[in-house]
Amino acid sequence: MYKGSVTEEAREVLRAIELIQLGARMPVLEKELTLSRNRLIRLYRELKNASPPKGMLPFSADWYFTWLPNIHASLFYNIYLFLTDRAKCSRLDALTRAYRLYLEHCESAETERVLSFTRAWTLLRFFEGGLLTLSSCTVCSGRFVRHVRDAHKPAACCICMPPARAGMTRAARASRTTQTNTPAATSATRGRAAAALGELSGTMRATLAEVTRALDPKRSANRLRLVASVPV
Repeated sequence: MYKGSVTEEAREVLRAIELIQLGARMPVLEKELTLSRNRLIRLYRELKNASPPKGMLPFSADWYFTWLPNIHASLFYNIYLFLTDRAKCSRLDALTRAYRLYLEHCESAETERVLSFTRAWTLLRFFEGGLLTLSSCTVCSGRFVRHVRDAHKPAACCICMPPARAGMTRAARASRTTQTNTPAATSATRGRAAAALGELSGTMRATLAEVTRALDPKRSANRLRLVASVPV
């Protein structure tokens, strides 16, 4: 029988509900909350109408170094830092708020969500473990995710220096397979892929620049109050 504070238990249940709705898996819930495993499983089944998925969580940091995940991970972590450093949010509160803001950005920019909640949580764990760090881009001065062993090496971010096959996403490949192999269709497909990449890069660049400016200690306190008032 639970003998702790009733109000604290209620807060833990509300936190569990929010994390499950965002897509947290059982290992994340067990690590971040004090509720028993049986309680968490019951909550998960009530909310999702299914049993929690099994399997290991992501354990490699290499996924965050590919061009598109690196852009989304850098965007999310810069928002997270703003909420912890400027808005003075707690770790778990900053995690959920930053992920909600990330989802809102993807929706408003009509961009595919690349970073799942599990990936976002694992990203924080890698930063807390000293495996990852933020480096400044030599072109746009935005901060992007890098391995700690490469932090001293100057480099450009994936937005300023995209790889040769940037933009070849699943949606782009599926669209390309439905087109004929005529030269005109091939040129049109390449043009749309380049335009999509340019739009994505411009949107992400603007957002990262805005977050960088917000992290500037010389910014006014009005920005802090605005972000802190975002409903969870």
